[in-house]
Order: sequence, then structure tokens, then C-alpha cells
Amino acid sequence: MTTQGFPSAAQSVPVAMLALATLADLRSWLAGPAAGLRGLPIEAMAISAAAISPWRSPAQLAPTARMFVWAYALDNHMDRVATDLAELDDLLDRCRAVVRTGAPDTSHPLLSALSSCQRELSRQPLYPALADLWVAKFDGDLRGCRYDWLAGRSEVDRTDVADYLAHATSISQWISHFPMWATYGEADLLDHLDVLVAALDDLVVAIRLVNDLATFPRESAGENENNILMYEGVTEEWVRAELVRWADSAVRRLSPLVEQDFPPAVELIRLLEWSTGFYSCGDFRGWGSDAPVTPATGHPPVGV
Repeated sequence: MTTQGFPSAAQSVPVAMLALATLADLRSWLAGPAAGLRGLPIEAMAISAAAISPWRSPAQLAPTARMFVWAYALDNHMDRVATDLAELDDLLDRCRAVVRTGAPDTSHPLLSALSSCQRELSRQPLYPALADLWVAKFDGDLRGCRYDWLAGRSEVDRTDVADYLAHATSISQWISHFPMWATYGEADLLDHLDVLVAALDDLVVAIRLVNDLATFPRESAGENENNILMYEGVTEEWVRAELVRWADSAVRRLSPLVEQDFPPAVELIRLLEWSTGFYSCGDFRGWGSDAPVTPATGHPPVGV
């Protein structure tokens, strides 16, 4: 193994310390308002948030990391628990109501956790100016998740690739990333919002595709899954070409702002870099607190 290309140990310290502080916050949150959420890879979420935004304080990063975890928990619920469409629709409508009205709902662990996240987001200085965008994009992500659930159960036709890409919001990237903007704290974000929104919309598709490449081996062996590689005629080569096309579009949009070292634009580039790098190694399942524990050692098996 070569040591070339790695940051020095000293350079790694700030990201490691931020990840540890973020992980500590997630554990506290999961012991409090999000206590009903269990078996989640919070270690990977904390490291991801810190790597994407290493210049932020733990307090600034906490709302984003919590929404990372919440989005994963929703996906987990839909994949492993939800079996009745009417019950699922009721839950999704209640989620929308929490975000739209700010009124807390404690009738389900996901709703309790979301209520605490929404309360924290609504306190951020930029939130009033971004609230309508948040409501719309949150709804779009939930519609994508619902489509994915239906397609995985053959309730909608799984032949239209364009329809799949139109619902790439099933990756819940807006839910995960929006808190970065709400907690940014500088009003100049609003001056560049059109560019940032268009770029993140591009990245939603790119990250959906890189996730599909990473998860296809597991999902193809499972039940009730929906992955673009399951669609007739779709090849890995085509998916990789589409991924590059959508990623390049986002990079072109962001380049002028990145040249100015504008933090929200740099964070989107780092989100792309982190996502493509992380998913090239695997996916989020089984890397942390959700990993099975081996009886002999009491520790998760390495490389699960």
C-alpha cells in the first residue's frame, strides 16, 4: 500500500473531531426526541456530514446530520416495514403537515423525530426566506419515495426509464442537504439560490444513479426493490454515462461560485465527490450501528 495521496494525520484531525462531535449529537438526539429510531448507520452519517462541510461547527452541522439520519430511517421504514399503501400515505401526509405547519406530531417515531428537526430548522435565520422551497422539495422527495415503493411492488409500470429519472428524488437528497442552506447564516445565499437549486436538482439524479450502481448487487437479490439497472435495456455503461452527464451539468452551473470559494457551492461539489467516492466502496447499510454483531467478539464483522 502506498501512502501517497492521503492527507497528513494532522490534516485529518479537524474532520475526525467534527465527525466525533456530530456523532455524539446524533446519539443524544436518538436518546431524546428521536428515541424511536433504531439500528441506523449513524457513524457513516456523522462522517459524511463532516467530510462534506469540514469548516462548520458541530452546532451548525447537527441539523444536517439529523436529517441525514431521518431520511435513512424513512427509507428503512418504507423498505422493511411499510406493507399497506393507505397506512404509508397517511404517514407521508403527516410528515408533510409537520414541515408545512410546524405543528409537532408524536404519533409515530418518524414524526416525533421530524418534528424536532423541523423545530430546529424553523429557528434558523434564513428559514423564513427558504420555507416555501423546503416545503416543495420535501414534498418532491416524498413523492419520489412513494413512487419507488410502488415500483418495487410492481404497482406502477417499471419500463419507463424517463419516469424513473423523473422520480430520482427517491434518494431524498433535498431532505438531507437543505439544512446546510438553512444553517448557512449569510443572506448572500439567497442571491445565488437559482443556481444552487438547479445544481442540486442535477445532483439528485447523479447521486440516485451512483447509489443504484452501488446497491444493485444487494437489491437485485432482494424483494420489493426498484433500481434503474432492473429496467429492460439499461446497462452499467449507460448509467455511468448518465451519471457523468448530470454531474457535469451541476459542476458547470457551480463553477463561477466555486471559483469565488462560495461555501454553499463548494459544499455541493464536495457532496458529489463524497457520494461518488463513498458509493464506489459500498452503500450505507451495515457500516455502523446497524451492522450485525458477531457473538464471538461482540463487534460488527469487518467489511460488512
